[in-house]
Amino acid sequence: MQFTLAFILAIALMAADHYGQIMGNVRNVLLTTLSPIEKMATVPQDIYKLVTTDFSSIDALKRENQQLKTELLLIKAKQLQMINLELQVQRLEALLGTTGKITNQNVQIASAIFYSKNPLSQFITLNKGRLDGVKQQQTVIDADGIIGQIVQITPVTARVLLLTDPDHQIPVRIQRTGQRGILAGTGHDTAQLNFIPVNSEIKVGDMLESSGLGGIFPAGYPVAKITSIETLGDNPYFQVSAVPVAKINQSDKVLIVSQEEMQDWRDTLDFDLDFDLNINNPATDTGAKP
Repeated sequence: MQFTLAFILAIALMAADHYGQIMGNVRNVLLTTLSPIEKMATVPQDIYKLVTTDFSSIDALKRENQQLKTELLLIKAKQLQMINLELQVQRLEALLGTTGKITNQNVQIASAIFYSKNPLSQFITLNKGRLDGVKQQQTVIDADGIIGQIVQITPVTARVLLLTDPDHQIPVRIQRTGQRGILAGTGHDTAQLNFIPVNSEIKVGDMLESSGLGGIFPAGYPVAKITSIETLGDNPYFQVSAVPVAKINQSDKVLIVSQEEMQDWRDTLDFDLDFDLNINNPATDTGAKP
Protein backbone atom coordinates (compact mmCIF):
# COMPACT_ATOMS: atom_id res chain seq x y z
CA MET A 1 0.00 0.00 0.00
CA GLN A 2 2.80 2.42 0.93
CA PHE A 3 4.69 1.56 -2.20
CA THR A 4 1.62 2.28 -4.29
CA LEU A 5 1.09 5.66 -2.66
CA ALA A 6 4.76 6.57 -3.16
CA PHE A 7 4.62 5.51 -6.77
CA ILE A 8 1.46 7.57 -7.41
CA LEU A 9 3.02 10.61 -5.70
CA ALA A 10 6.18 10.32 -7.82
CA ILE A 11 4.13 10.11 -11.00
CA ALA A 12 2.12 13.15 -9.95
CA LEU A 13 5.23 15.19 -9.19
CA MET A 14 6.80 14.27 -12.52
CA ALA A 15 3.64 15.22 -14.38
CA ALA A 16 3.33 18.50 -12.51
CA ASP A 17 6.98 19.36 -13.19
CA HIS A 18 6.65 18.51 -16.83
CA TYR A 19 3.50 20.51 -17.45
CA GLY A 20 3.70 23.21 -14.88
CA GLN A 21 7.44 23.61 -14.15
CA ILE A 22 6.50 23.50 -10.45
CA MET A 23 9.72 21.78 -9.36
CA GLY A 24 12.07 24.08 -11.30
CA ASN A 25 12.54 26.48 -8.43
CA VAL A 26 13.06 23.64 -6.00
CA ARG A 27 15.69 22.07 -8.27
CA ASN A 28 17.51 25.38 -8.65
CA VAL A 29 17.65 25.78 -4.90
CA LEU A 30 18.99 22.26 -4.50
CA LEU A 31 21.65 22.77 -7.22
CA THR A 32 22.73 26.04 -5.64
CA THR A 33 23.02 24.35 -2.27
CA LEU A 34 24.90 21.31 -3.58
CA SER A 35 27.37 23.22 -5.83
CA PRO A 36 29.87 24.08 -3.06
CA ILE A 37 29.67 20.50 -1.84
CA GLU A 38 30.48 19.22 -5.34
CA LYS A 39 33.44 21.60 -5.59
CA MET A 40 34.73 20.47 -2.22
CA ALA A 41 34.36 16.90 -3.34
CA THR A 42 36.59 17.58 -6.38
CA VAL A 43 39.34 19.34 -4.37
CA PRO A 44 41.32 16.15 -3.57
CA GLN A 45 41.27 15.19 -7.24
CA ASP A 46 42.39 18.66 -8.32
CA ILE A 47 45.19 18.64 -5.76
CA TYR A 48 46.32 15.22 -6.96
CA LYS A 49 46.37 16.39 -10.59
CA LEU A 50 48.23 19.57 -9.64
CA VAL A 51 50.84 17.73 -7.60
CA THR A 52 51.41 15.03 -10.19
CA THR A 53 51.59 17.63 -12.95
CA ASP A 54 54.11 19.72 -11.01
CA PHE A 55 56.28 16.71 -10.25
CA SER A 56 56.14 15.63 -13.86
CA SER A 57 57.05 19.14 -14.99
CA ILE A 58 59.92 19.32 -12.49
CA ASP A 59 61.26 15.95 -13.60
CA ALA A 60 60.99 16.99 -17.24
CA LEU A 61 62.73 20.27 -16.51
CA LYS A 62 65.49 18.45 -14.63
CA ARG A 63 66.02 16.04 -17.51
CA GLU A 64 66.00 18.90 -20.00
CA ASN A 65 68.41 20.90 -17.84
CA GLN A 66 70.77 17.94 -17.54
CA GLN A 67 70.62 17.39 -21.28
CA LEU A 68 71.36 21.05 -21.94
CA LYS A 69 74.29 20.96 -19.52
CA THR A 70 75.67 17.90 -21.28
CA GLU A 71 75.27 19.51 -24.70
CA LEU A 72 76.90 22.71 -23.40
CA LEU A 73 79.81 20.72 -22.03
CA LEU A 74 80.27 18.96 -25.38
CA ILE A 75 80.08 22.28 -27.21
CA LYS A 76 82.71 23.78 -24.90
CA ALA A 77 84.93 20.73 -25.40
CA LYS A 78 84.60 21.06 -29.17
CA GLN A 79 85.29 24.79 -28.88
CA LEU A 80 88.47 24.07 -26.94
CA GLN A 81 89.49 21.57 -29.60
CA MET A 82 88.86 24.16 -32.29
CA ILE A 83 90.91 26.74 -30.40
CA ASN A 84 93.70 24.22 -29.98
CA LEU A 85 93.55 23.31 -33.66
CA GLU A 86 93.64 26.99 -34.63
CA LEU A 87 96.70 27.52 -32.44
CA GLN A 88 98.39 24.46 -33.94
CA VAL A 89 97.64 25.73 -37.43
CA GLN A 90 99.06 29.14 -36.52
CA ARG A 91 102.20 27.54 -35.09
CA LEU A 92 102.65 25.33 -38.15
CA GLU A 93 102.10 28.28 -40.47
CA ALA A 94 104.67 30.30 -38.56
CA LEU A 95 107.02 27.32 -38.49
CA LEU A 96 106.65 26.58 -42.17
CA GLY A 97 107.10 30.26 -42.86
CA THR A 98 110.75 29.85 -41.85
CA THR A 99 111.29 27.52 -44.80
CA GLY A 100 111.24 30.58 -47.01
CA LYS A 101 114.78 31.21 -45.80
CA ILE A 102 115.94 27.68 -46.52
CA THR A 103 117.62 27.15 -49.86
CA ASN A 104 120.04 24.23 -49.72
CA GLN A 105 118.77 22.42 -46.63
CA ASN A 106 116.49 19.45 -46.11
CA VAL A 107 113.91 19.93 -43.35
CA GLN A 108 111.38 17.82 -41.48
CA ILE A 109 108.85 18.67 -38.77
CA ALA A 110 109.18 17.08 -35.34
CA SER A 111 107.37 17.35 -32.02
CA ALA A 112 108.93 17.85 -28.60
CA ILE A 113 108.02 15.00 -26.25
CA PHE A 114 110.26 15.79 -23.27
CA TYR A 115 111.96 18.85 -21.75
CA SER A 116 114.85 19.04 -19.31
CA LYS A 117 115.53 22.42 -17.70
CA ASN A 118 118.20 21.30 -15.25
CA PRO A 119 120.85 24.07 -15.09
CA LEU A 120 123.51 21.44 -15.76
CA SER A 121 121.70 19.75 -18.63
CA GLN A 122 119.19 21.56 -20.81
CA PHE A 123 117.75 19.60 -23.71
CA ILE A 124 114.55 18.50 -25.41
CA THR A 125 113.66 15.13 -26.90
CA LEU A 126 111.99 14.92 -30.31
CA ASN A 127 109.78 12.20 -31.74
CA LYS A 128 112.02 11.65 -34.76
CA GLY A 129 115.10 9.46 -34.85
CA ARG A 130 117.47 7.40 -36.94
CA LEU A 131 114.60 5.63 -38.72
CA ASP A 132 113.42 9.04 -39.92
CA GLY A 133 116.82 9.95 -41.31
CA VAL A 134 117.84 12.18 -38.40
CA LYS A 135 121.59 12.57 -37.86
CA GLN A 136 123.80 14.02 -35.18
CA GLN A 137 124.75 17.70 -35.31
CA GLN A 138 121.65 18.62 -37.30
CA THR A 139 120.30 22.07 -36.47
CA VAL A 140 116.87 22.44 -34.83
CA ILE A 141 114.86 25.65 -35.24
CA ASP A 142 111.41 26.99 -34.46
CA ALA A 143 109.50 29.85 -36.06
CA ASP A 144 111.74 32.45 -34.39
CA GLY A 145 115.25 31.05 -34.58
CA ILE A 146 117.73 28.34 -33.67
CA ILE A 147 116.94 26.18 -30.64
CA GLY A 148 120.00 23.93 -30.62
CA GLN A 149 121.56 20.92 -32.28
CA ILE A 150 121.00 17.18 -32.17
CA VAL A 151 123.59 15.40 -30.03
CA GLN A 152 122.10 11.94 -29.50
CA ILE A 153 119.75 9.78 -31.54
CA THR A 154 117.89 6.52 -31.13
CA PRO A 155 115.85 4.69 -33.76
CA VAL A 156 112.74 6.75 -32.90
CA THR A 157 113.90 9.80 -30.87
CA ALA A 158 116.53 12.50 -30.93
CA ARG A 159 117.98 14.65 -28.13
CA VAL A 160 118.52 18.34 -28.84
CA LEU A 161 121.13 20.23 -26.82
CA LEU A 162 119.65 23.68 -26.22
CA LEU A 163 121.45 26.98 -26.78
CA THR A 164 121.24 27.68 -23.06
CA ASP A 165 123.01 24.47 -22.01
CA PRO A 166 126.42 25.26 -20.42
CA ASP A 167 128.11 22.83 -22.83
CA HIS A 168 126.64 24.39 -25.96
CA GLN A 169 128.53 26.83 -28.19
CA ILE A 170 127.60 28.30 -31.56
CA PRO A 171 129.54 30.66 -33.86
CA VAL A 172 127.53 33.85 -34.35
CA ARG A 173 127.85 37.33 -35.76
CA ILE A 174 126.22 40.60 -34.88
CA GLN A 175 123.63 41.15 -37.57
CA ARG A 176 124.09 44.92 -37.65
CA THR A 177 127.90 45.01 -37.88
CA GLY A 178 129.03 41.53 -38.87
CA GLN A 179 131.25 41.24 -35.76
CA ARG A 180 131.86 37.56 -35.02
CA GLY A 181 131.92 35.78 -31.69
CA ILE A 182 131.03 32.56 -29.88
CA LEU A 183 127.71 32.28 -28.05
CA ALA A 184 127.86 29.91 -25.09
CA GLY A 185 125.01 28.74 -22.84
CA THR A 186 124.96 29.56 -19.14
CA GLY A 187 122.41 26.99 -17.93
CA HIS A 188 119.90 29.64 -16.82
CA ASP A 189 117.83 30.43 -19.94
CA THR A 190 120.49 32.89 -21.08
CA ALA A 191 123.73 32.82 -23.08
CA GLN A 192 127.02 34.68 -23.08
CA LEU A 193 128.71 36.16 -26.13
CA ASN A 194 132.45 35.62 -25.92
CA PHE A 195 135.48 37.12 -27.65
CA ILE A 196 134.05 40.57 -28.40
CA PRO A 197 136.85 43.16 -27.96
CA VAL A 198 136.10 46.25 -25.91
CA ASN A 199 136.66 48.47 -28.95
CA SER A 200 133.90 46.70 -30.92
CA GLU A 201 130.77 48.50 -32.06
CA ILE A 202 128.07 46.68 -30.09
CA LYS A 203 124.96 47.75 -28.23
CA VAL A 204 122.05 46.31 -26.26
CA GLY A 205 119.32 45.03 -28.57
CA ASP A 206 121.68 43.86 -31.32
CA MET A 207 120.52 40.67 -32.98
CA LEU A 208 122.90 37.71 -33.18
CA GLU A 209 122.64 35.32 -36.10
CA SER A 210 124.45 32.12 -36.98
CA SER A 211 127.64 32.81 -38.92
CA GLY A 212 127.94 29.38 -40.52
CA LEU A 213 131.58 28.99 -39.43
CA GLY A 214 132.45 25.39 -38.68
CA GLY A 215 129.89 24.04 -41.13
CA ILE A 216 127.51 22.72 -38.45
CA PHE A 217 124.94 25.50 -38.17
CA PRO A 218 123.56 27.05 -41.37
CA ALA A 219 124.32 30.74 -41.70
CA GLY A 220 121.85 33.57 -41.34
CA TYR A 221 119.42 32.22 -38.75
CA PRO A 222 118.46 34.38 -35.73
CA VAL A 223 119.99 33.07 -32.52
CA ALA A 224 119.81 35.58 -29.66
CA LYS A 225 119.40 39.23 -28.72
CA ILE A 226 121.93 41.12 -26.60
CA THR A 227 120.54 42.21 -23.22
CA SER A 228 123.58 43.62 -21.38
CA ILE A 229 127.17 44.70 -22.03
CA GLU A 230 129.73 45.13 -19.26
CA THR A 231 133.46 45.75 -18.97
CA LEU A 232 135.54 43.92 -16.37
CA GLY A 233 138.62 45.87 -15.32
CA ASP A 234 141.46 45.41 -17.76
CA ASN A 235 139.78 42.53 -19.56
CA PRO A 236 140.19 43.11 -23.32
CA TYR A 237 136.77 41.59 -24.00
CA PHE A 238 133.26 42.69 -23.11
CA GLN A 239 131.08 40.55 -20.90
CA VAL A 240 127.98 40.28 -23.08
CA SER A 241 124.72 38.57 -22.08
CA ALA A 242 122.00 37.55 -24.51
CA VAL A 243 118.69 35.70 -24.54
CA PRO A 244 117.64 33.25 -27.27
CA VAL A 245 114.99 34.52 -29.66
CA ALA A 246 113.54 31.03 -30.11
CA LYS A 247 110.75 29.98 -27.74
CA ILE A 248 112.85 27.26 -26.17
CA ASN A 249 110.43 26.56 -23.33
CA GLN A 250 107.26 26.80 -25.42
CA SER A 251 107.85 25.35 -28.87
CA ASP A 252 106.19 21.99 -29.35
CA LYS A 253 106.69 21.86 -33.12
CA VAL A 254 110.18 22.37 -34.55
CA LEU A 255 112.10 21.90 -37.78
CA ILE A 256 115.13 19.65 -38.11
CA VAL A 257 117.46 21.23 -40.66
CA SER A 258 120.33 19.51 -42.44
CA GLN A 259 122.62 21.04 -45.03
CA GLU A 260 123.15 19.07 -48.19
CA GLU A 261 126.68 18.07 -49.04
CA MET A 262 128.48 20.86 -50.84
CA GLN A 263 128.76 20.39 -54.56
CA ASP A 264 132.27 20.03 -55.94
CA TRP A 265 133.31 23.40 -57.43
CA ARG A 266 134.41 21.73 -60.67
CA ASP A 267 130.80 20.57 -61.29
CA THR A 268 129.73 24.21 -61.70
CA LEU A 269 132.05 24.86 -64.65
CA ASP A 270 130.66 24.91 -68.18
CA PHE A 271 133.74 23.15 -69.64
CA ASP A 272 135.81 20.08 -68.80
CA LEU A 273 139.24 20.43 -67.29
CA ASP A 274 141.79 18.60 -69.46
CA PHE A 275 144.65 19.12 -67.07
CA ASP A 276 145.41 18.51 -63.40
CA LEU A 277 146.89 21.02 -61.00
CA ASN A 278 150.02 19.48 -59.50
CA ILE A 279 150.73 21.64 -56.49
CA ASN A 280 152.95 19.05 -54.85
CA ASN A 281 155.63 19.08 -57.62
CA PRO A 282 157.14 22.53 -58.14
CA ALA A 283 159.45 21.10 -60.80
CA THR A 284 156.61 21.19 -63.31
CA ASP A 285 156.95 24.99 -63.49
CA THR A 286 160.79 25.08 -63.81
CA GLY A 287 161.17 23.46 -67.18
CA ALA A 288 162.43 20.14 -65.78
CA LYS A 289 162.58 17.34 -68.26
CA PRO A 290 159.97 14.61 -68.02
